[in-house]
Amino acid sequence: MDHRALPTLPSRFGYTFTIALTIVLAAAGKQSFVCAQSRAPDAQASDMWSRAASDAYLDAARTRTLAACDGLGLLLPKDFLAWIDSDATRRASVYGCRKDPLRVLLQLRSLEIDLGEDLVRSDYPQLAIAFAMQSSYRAPSKKASGWNDGDAADANAPLPDITERPRLQLVMPSDPRVRIDTLDTTRALDRDDHIINFLEDHAPIEVEVTSKALPPLEYDDKGVAKKRGEAITVTRKVSRALVGADVIASPGLQQEFHSYMAAHGHDIALDCGNQIVHWASIDAVQDQALRARIATAHELFHTAYRNKGRMPAARDRAPTPAESMAWLIRNDRHAFSAEEKLARNWPQFPLNAPWPLLLMLAADDQPLREREDIWIKYRDHGEFRTYGEYIGAIAQQFDMQSARRVSPIAFNYGSIQMMWKDGGVCGTMGNIGARTYRICGAPSSTAGQPGHCALVRMDVDETTGQFRCVGGQYATGGDEATTVHAGWNYDDVGGRRPMVFHQSVAWGVNQGFASFVESLVLRRMWDAADGKTRDKQATTFVQTAMSKNVFALAAVLGAISTAPDADATIALLDTFNKQFDRFAKPDEYLLYRNTVRDMTHDRVFDTNPPSKKAEAKQLLLSLERQGCQSGRLLARTWRALGDEQEFTQRCVAAAHDYLSGARTKTTSAQFGKLIKEWNRSLKGKRAKQEWANTMLAAFTGKEALQLRRKQSLDPVVATLCKTAGRESPTIGK
Repeated sequence: MDHRALPTLPSRFGYTFTIALTIVLAAAGKQSFVCAQSRAPDAQASDMWSRAASDAYLDAARTRTLAACDGLGLLLPKDFLAWIDSDATRRASVYGCRKDPLRVLLQLRSLEIDLGEDLVRSDYPQLAIAFAMQSSYRAPSKKASGWNDGDAADANAPLPDITERPRLQLVMPSDPRVRIDTLDTTRALDRDDHIINFLEDHAPIEVEVTSKALPPLEYDDKGVAKKRGEAITVTRKVSRALVGADVIASPGLQQEFHSYMAAHGHDIALDCGNQIVHWASIDAVQDQALRARIATAHELFHTAYRNKGRMPAARDRAPTPAESMAWLIRNDRHAFSAEEKLARNWPQFPLNAPWPLLLMLAADDQPLREREDIWIKYRDHGEFRTYGEYIGAIAQQFDMQSARRVSPIAFNYGSIQMMWKDGGVCGTMGNIGARTYRICGAPSSTAGQPGHCALVRMDVDETTGQFRCVGGQYATGGDEATTVHAGWNYDDVGGRRPMVFHQSVAWGVNQGFASFVESLVLRRMWDAADGKTRDKQATTFVQTAMSKNVFALAAVLGAISTAPDADATIALLDTFNKQFDRFAKPDEYLLYRNTVRDMTHDRVFDTNPPSKKAEAKQLLLSLERQGCQSGRLLARTWRALGDEQEFTQRCVAAAHDYLSGARTKTTSAQFGKLIKEWNRSLKGKRAKQEWANTMLAAFTGKEALQLRRKQSLDPVVATLCKTAGRESPTIGK
């Protein structure tokens, strides 16, 4: 392990990353293994995947990339190229983690031109590489989406600009609204002028406002304040100006509006009902005709607000990578006091962490003005709001959600400020949380769970310096049920992947930043190899990659995805398990192990099925040994051993095994997944019903699932009853 390649964390995080890693590995009794393995590949692996071969690949990639620059007439300073070459991990990052590293190289140089050599080369090199890497997947759009996940590269996007130019001066965009005088007597007033005048000239209205407040202090006989009770809900009436949402909610105001507009030459009649959509609405609007009228009313007020400068005409543009990086650095250097740092848990995440951990942060394309508004609240007042107002079913109707609170605001739809104002459900809450973390410098992303949106973020243990990817706002499952929305780009493909993929990045960096990057280079080398080489070298390749870093997931999956047949694929999983068993105990990193297992067996299913019973028998033995949880693969293999009777008998035997073990919510979900896959493998309703009835016989008298002190119907039984066309049994209290 080359400790020179490892970063140093800020003092708030206790130890340096290097020292902490050494302590942790030594305590686990694994330090000698990790260090020895970092030297092992040259001696044990095929020359094709050796350090010399890797260096040769990087040399070729560098030569090819610089030749492309020459062909485009692009000149790069020699000292810039020398700086990249001066560190092996930096060189491998720039030239070896993309099939075409041209955009990475040019973006890094573009950042240097805008921000200066000191920031890019000395102060924040890992952050710069993260921005260069992320930008190579998707060029920032002119319009901000709130999230640039990098799931697809745009080959036609302009290359990063490396022409000489003045240093970037970070300037916060001002409020873009230009307030129009709607009472201007020098021009003819239009419809929107009159709409604004009706709202702004109207007498203030009185509304109820609910808030939480602590009860007043009480004192004892000695004048000492007693302990306060919990916060209580306080409702009070306040006066405020009329807004469009108030008109949409009130028939009386709708009639006033109609009369006012008619008197000014505009026949506009609103018919939005009485309190159908109002400031505190939570119910969806079922009447589609009424919904259309409310949507029209919203658009009427929204358009007037925009046209007359009470709302921005559009959302602000997304920042450039240089602007975004400069903004994060400026904040990172803010001089908080020791007390403020403690109160704000500052810094939220070190910006000198290895670049693979910073890609979620570099992907954020929220406009700077939106970010700045949130940052100032955090900087000056310690405000850190990662959740908003949960508003119920109306949030599923964007037009109605917008209509319920349409009013003047300095930000447009899509902004975190609008999410705070309008509220939402889990998707909004996840976005508020993930965006707030990124604004405050912590890599974060929204994440999907079954029927729910959560968030994930990169974190660091202050005591050990170990990085980790953790979840938040979970509701319908744990890490195993979570798919991160940020692009997992380490395979040079990108796209959304399960939570454990992102966790593996943190674990891989913990084991060794340099070795993790080396494993990414190996994946590029694997992609460049021909089919015959892959067929012959797959197990050696996986062994080599994992001997560098056991969390070389990109390399392992590259080999699995190109395995030619079932035997070769099974052998790859055996190699993976053997290598990982040297690093961790059997009950450690189970989700990571199981994910690789399941993806391997998915690949087995994609290969040709066994044509002979002997082959099927051998395959089944391997699948059972590896703990196969692929229902469709097991079903196909069982049928290759016999007929449908063989399949059913095997299913019943699996049910008995399930019933004889410790039945928990987790094991029920796992077996339920198998049941559904087996059911899908059957053809015809009658065959499905007969199979389900046979399976249910195994559950006779065992339909209940005991969870703590409560009994409930096992979801497996409910699924089988539905397939069989039977009523589910009732479980008594």
